[in-house]
Amino acid sequence: MSNSGLNPSMCYNLSFFKEMMKEYRKVDDNIMLRMNTTDTHSEAGCAEFFKQLADAYQKREDSVNYCLKVMDEELERKNKKLEEDPYDYNLKDALYTEESKRRMVSNELMVEDIVRQRSLQVFRSKCRIFNVPQDIEDFLNKRR
Repeated sequence: MSNSGLNPSMCYNLSFFKEMMKEYRKVDDNIMLRMNTTDTHSEAGCAEFFKQLADAYQKREDSVNYCLKVMDEELERKNKKLEEDPYDYNLKDALYTEESKRRMVSNELMVEDIVRQRSLQVFRSKCRIFNVPQDIEDFLNKRR
């Protein structure tokens, strides 16, 4: 089990996975309301809210990467089985289905980039006093 509480079966239940990601994105969805109730003239207030954002980013990315790893391992296993029996059409169908699910989970990384960009834009416009630490900045920019 990963540190986000996921197990492999949860990765394949796409409805559950998408709902979980939606739940993890609530901090971003409510950013305007939260920024209006945060003392944006206080570096400490901005730092605390930023920590919540960064924690949410990390949790979401860890969840997506965990599921991608689980799916990649299963795809590799099925591909090896297909090499042994290239005429196993049930396995070919299963591989196609699995690859489709993997693409859907992988797409969450693109969604994540958009969500981060938007929430950080709001955060930076309201918390001009706060400088994002370099290690967090590197984390935020690593897929660009």
